[in-house]
Amino acid sequence: MRRSFFAIAALAIAAGLAITQSIAQNAPQGGGGRGDGPGRPKTMDLASAKKMVAAAEAAAAAANDHIAICVMDTNGDVVLAERMDTLPDSIPISTAQGKARAVLMFSMPTGQIADAMREKKPVSATLTAPPVGRGGGEITLMRGGLPIMKDGKMIGSIGVGGSSSENDEKFAQIGTDALKAK
Repeated sequence: MRRSFFAIAALAIAAGLAITQSIAQNAPQGGGGRGDGPGRPKTMDLASAKKMVAAAEAAAAAANDHIAICVMDTNGDVVLAERMDTLPDSIPISTAQGKARAVLMFSMPTGQIADAMREKKPVSATLTAPPVGRGGGEITLMRGGLPIMKDGKMIGSIGVGGSSSENDEKFAQIGTDALKAK
């Protein structure tokens, strides 16, 4: 019994090391996975995130609505998260983060996933594993999460929570549209 335990433990450790080596060999070169560098696509910057959040928040305020907004880069790191002072509770904050995280994981708007779930249809998605050590956090599969695109590539995601799912998606779209406006 004791030998079996040690044999299973040794196999588990060996498998873990093999997976870690495989991930390390396939990881982009050039550092810790942050910022722009050789072999890494441009990712979300703070100035763009601020512009998006301001546009989404202004639209919500004009509609007398109350939201939380989260912008993430392609690493799954929060670039900017904001909660309107008028938001009655903290749940929309985690919802906004979960929507932004789901966009990164599934490489598609959360509204498409929500529609497929409601219609009991399969979703064809490209799943993206989070970088090593950054897998934590919930995902929220409701409208309100959109990819942020630049030059045909996803550079991040935006998630909005606190209103109806349809309004959350509308405010997220207003945020992404703010990047296109000059």
